[in-house]
Amino acid sequence: MPAAIDQAVELLREGVAGLDPDVLDGAAARRLVEEFAEVVRLGEAGKALAVRRVQATASWSQSGYFRDAATWLASVSGTSLGAARATLDTADRLTELPETEAALRAGHLSAVQAHEVAAAATADPSAERALLRSAERDGLKTFKDRCARVTAAARRDEMANYERIRRARAVRHWEDPDGTGRIDVRGPVDATARIMASLVPYEKELFEAARTRDKSERERPEAHAFDALVAMADASSGVRAPAKTTDTTLVVRIDIGALRGWTEPGEVCEIVGTGPIPAAVALKMAQDAFIKAVITDGVDVHSVVHLGRKPPAVLETALRELSSQCVVEGCDVSRHLEIDHNLPWTEGGETRLSNLNPLCTFHHRYKHAHKLRLVGEGTNKRFVPAAEWNRPDPPRRT
Repeated sequence: MPAAIDQAVELLREGVAGLDPDVLDGAAARRLVEEFAEVVRLGEAGKALAVRRVQATASWSQSGYFRDAATWLASVSGTSLGAARATLDTADRLTELPETEAALRAGHLSAVQAHEVAAAATADPSAERALLRSAERDGLKTFKDRCARVTAAARRDEMANYERIRRARAVRHWEDPDGTGRIDVRGPVDATARIMASLVPYEKELFEAARTRDKSERERPEAHAFDALVAMADASSGVRAPAKTTDTTLVVRIDIGALRGWTEPGEVCEIVGTGPIPAAVALKMAQDAFIKAVITDGVDVHSVVHLGRKPPAVLETALRELSSQCVVEGCDVSRHLEIDHNLPWTEGGETRLSNLNPLCTFHHRYKHAHKLRLVGEGTNKRFVPAAEWNRPDPPRRT
């Protein structure tokens, strides 16, 4: 087997050395990229499988002056020490997760996906198959959110873990060699989520101003977020006026069973769009006017219909709870989402949950510019021409 791998590496080396991308048409280039992506996944799989034996035999110590297997792996892989440790963790966990190992061997999982599945499925083995399905169909953010939920629900010491994070809270500021200023903020997710929510009014001002500019002058959402942080700092020191207040709040989703004060496997307790939190923290947050709590098994929002174009508060909250990111398959954008009527309101589309979708600005404009409709479930929806779309029921509004 090692000889076959050696031959494959040599053939791949020759193929890449002789590759002239300028002679490829678009379809051939796209197919080649997809094949190289599979090669990367298979390479990561082989590395994770073989490194288990390297660690067991301590053969890494024969390759130089390395402290441990992780520093050796980081050196030979050209990756960070954190990435190397993640590979070693995955390798250790695969022995108890045969379905994950099979998916990795088949080239179906990236290194990141394998690490996330292995960590979550180790915490709750019953979730392994569902997480592997999520890895196949969901964008990376959605997939990682699912893994985080599984891990959080299975954690028996959630408050101890929360307190550990709280004690380690910190803000660091430094300058990179190229002159880039950097800030690292870490702490409990409910606290960092409050900071991000406080940026929203400033981001909204900047975003609305940017919409009137030429497309070539528009900037990334991350750039708007940075400018919003600076604007918020200026407002706090009186350099500029505060942003206009909005009805921005944090939305906490908590399954009704978690009202006992902790989560069981399969239950969800999280800040929507941010991540899991201990149920005890969620219950404390629910007493704050800044927080909206969504208790599942509560109001049947699916039956709420509004005659106007703008969804009422209960529908907006439900949309944020069900879809904290753009619902188009593969799109992980979660900021500045716009609510779209799948069947346009002007054509009789109802303002009900089944006809509403949060979309990023790009996909919202794309849908209307090309007269499209959305089909699919959850955050795995795709566009189809309006003429080919089968409307689930006729519009009721006249």
